[in-house]
Amino acid sequence: MITFDIIIFISSIVFGIAMYWLEAKNNWFYRAINKITHSEELQMKPTSRKGFFVQQEFIPRLIYVNILFIIVVLVFLLLPFGPRIEYFVSGVIGTMIGIYIANLVVDVKDKSEEIIDKVVDTSKDIIDDIKTKGQEAAASFSKEETTTEETSTDPETPKKSGRERLKDKGLL
Repeated sequence: MITFDIIIFISSIVFGIAMYWLEAKNNWFYRAINKITHSEELQMKPTSRKGFFVQQEFIPRLIYVNILFIIVVLVFLLLPFGPRIEYFVSGVIGTMIGIYIANLVVDVKDKSEEIIDKVVDTSKDIIDDIKTKGQEAAASFSKEETTTEETSTDPETPKKSGRERLKDKGLL
């Protein structure tokens, strides 16, 4: 009997991960119940990701999992063998553990995507800065070359010798 308990526990962990993952992708069932039970002013916003398990505190999650397993137990009561309390408890605990494992994985994935996006944006900014500064530097080098070429090709302004310049300053 202990192996059946372990099988139920592990399968309920996988079930909890699957439930959280499906609800994180699309929480249409929670939205539908929210529309039925709440007035239009109190309904959740279309951008909200909140669901039965996503973005909930511990107690509401535990309540929703218990309701789900009570429904499952009621279905199993129709079978010739009755469900035992150990299976119910291991199912609820395993599902809660699975939900929190999935919550951890989804949060880490979202945060890592944000970090990667920030790094990519920063690196693009750095590359753009390098390109613009490189073009400015190339333009300044080309301006220096053109100014030296222009001064050397201008025959209109004769250059004074060093002696004449010193005389102009009054040093000779």
